[in-house]
Amino acid sequence: MDPPRRRDVNKSSTYKSWMKLYICDITASLVSLSPSFDSESTYSFNGHPIRWISIVGTVTSIDEHEKKILFSIDDGSGQCINAVARKDSMTSKDMPRLHSTVKARGELELYHDAWQLKLTSLELDAPLETQIKFWTEANENHARLAKTDARKRSKHTV
Repeated sequence: MDPPRRRDVNKSSTYKSWMKLYICDITASLVSLSPSFDSESTYSFNGHPIRWISIVGTVTSIDEHEKKILFSIDDGSGQCINAVARKDSMTSKDMPRLHSTVKARGELELYHDAWQLKLTSLELDAPLETQIKFWTEANENHARLAKTDARKRSKHTV
């Protein structure tokens, strides 16, 4: 399959929005999540270009380094993802706590053959209403992307 053309990618609604995804969709789809453009963090998920990711989950580990903080997020889907942020961009009240529920947004990057989320924003102690709304929208995204992908495949089958 040919890589998507730049003008087609720029028109896509998935390219221009925060995509709410399950962590298992990200980690299990390493084959379908492939770089579309070398200079950007743009990936293809079920044939849809995705640039920005939003996830909700529980902080399961925290590892502080000299210049960055790395923490693992578990969303209950069976997989975890590491999120990384520069330490100088966070204040003490912005720091995640172990076992707290967070809403994280950022760009995906492949680091030592594992996906990690380069943080753009982090909401601590996400209330239950926010989590429920997130999961509802993630379910809708998941169904919409799967349905569109199935339609594309059916057009190309003989």
